[in-house]
Amino acid sequence: MSAHSRMRLPRGDNDAAARPTPDGSRAMIGLDAPSSAQALPPEAREGALATVSYPVPCERCGRVVRVALNALRAPSFHHVAEQASCPDIQERRSQGDGGLLLMMCGPLKQSLAALCDAAEVEANPPANGAAGRVVCSIPGVSIAQYDPDEARRRAEIWQAHGLDKLALRLRKAAAAAERGPRVWIRAGAGVGALLLAAAGLWMFTAREPVLRPSAQPQATEASEAPADVPGAEPSVRVVAMQSVSTATASDPAAAGDSSAETVVSEAPPRDESVTRAADATPAAAPTASQSPDTSKIRLPDIVMIPGGTFTMGGTESAELPPHRVTIKPFALGKYPVTIGEWKECVADKACADVTSGPDDNPVTNVSYDDARDYLVWLSRTVGKPFRLPTEAEWEYAARGGASTTYWWGDQMRPGMANCSRCGDADAPPQLMKIGSFPANPFGLFDMGGGVDQWVADNWHKSYQGAPSDGTAWLDEQSFVHVIRSGSWKKDASYARSGSRDRYDGRVRYPTHGFRIALSL
Repeated sequence: MSAHSRMRLPRGDNDAAARPTPDGSRAMIGLDAPSSAQALPPEAREGALATVSYPVPCERCGRVVRVALNALRAPSFHHVAEQASCPDIQERRSQGDGGLLLMMCGPLKQSLAALCDAAEVEANPPANGAAGRVVCSIPGVSIAQYDPDEARRRAEIWQAHGLDKLALRLRKAAAAAERGPRVWIRAGAGVGALLLAAAGLWMFTAREPVLRPSAQPQATEASEAPADVPGAEPSVRVVAMQSVSTATASDPAAAGDSSAETVVSEAPPRDESVTRAADATPAAAPTASQSPDTSKIRLPDIVMIPGGTFTMGGTESAELPPHRVTIKPFALGKYPVTIGEWKECVADKACADVTSGPDDNPVTNVSYDDARDYLVWLSRTVGKPFRLPTEAEWEYAARGGASTTYWWGDQMRPGMANCSRCGDADAPPQLMKIGSFPANPFGLFDMGGGVDQWVADNWHKSYQGAPSDGTAWLDEQSFVHVIRSGSWKKDASYARSGSRDRYDGRVRYPTHGFRIALSL
């Protein structure tokens, strides 16, 4: 179960769902809610009481508001403060409607419904013993992976609020994620194998054997290609180069194999343009045997961050002058990258094994260069151009729409961040697992405290001359990069949304980690 499904709503919400208005109707603002668990099918009742929450951009006021959803009650504001500042709620209260409590306002309901209608749902069927997964992408709200049972539970929640299209897509994807290859595909593959075997037997008996070295099949094919056929040699050369590259990628020992060397050395000379095209082919269009199986890889969760304009900066000299920055929509890691996620890259021999600890702890002791290695590996594995967030994106996301010192206010409060002396004064500072503290209004965890987080920008001693479009501020002559968030070893001043620090990107340090970003 996700961290969101464990969140508890303020008391009194269920009363609000049934409170009558003067005209006798219910005072529920938002999508419809079922009256009881008996309305749900038996297989859904187990998860009926689960509550999930999503960040939803409101079409009226433009804020990103956290909405709580449960199959047994109407959708609602997750935080009282967000309800209190909602223009629609304020208008209704001024008209004497006191039965709203935390129910969702009309414009927010319309925003959520429109975004759910545009959702994309895909199924990754089981492969190589790994369970199938359902990927649900709701534009501007979330991108999440579920196992089939969890996808069905989410479907019940969405259907309970009238979002039948999304519920149907989730159920279909859950069924597809549980299915293996179709029977007729397996049968067709078997028939094809029999036909190939028969053809091979016929060729073996009908033709005189051709003696050729067993270690040089590709080189012999190249030498047998007709010289007078235009374009024949380049195509054979590309295949030969692919064979060598594939062998090297799948088995590093194959780089020194004599048969692979023979293929290259005995192939006819080729022009440079064909060589470049052949070299690029495996990376640009991997064959089926090379395609990574992401269904069995532990990947970071990401959250959709809507675009907007905010005032960046703080009170320290390095945080001056405050300046307005416009951020385009992007996606950001829900948590810092964890040790378990880092191990996937280590197992693929693309990252250094530099850390130890529980899999749900954030990875630490990584340099900027280490983080870059992970992002290159993740981009290649998933097929998406992942990157580090820019400094402006990180601060915008950390603030969660607030202009206060921390996203919850101007003072540190116990239980809000993992930093030194930020809670129990006698408790020794220690690294905690991801999600141990509340998420900010964007649904991001540990954006302040926890681990120092690398961002893409090089260090500049102030914001004088900083870009205003949210892009990274780079200096090719510098190895020093910005780090954000503070850590469990640093005090509350480092956990401020506007706080910034720096470190040599080539050097590892025990409190340094990172989270991923993706342009939309």
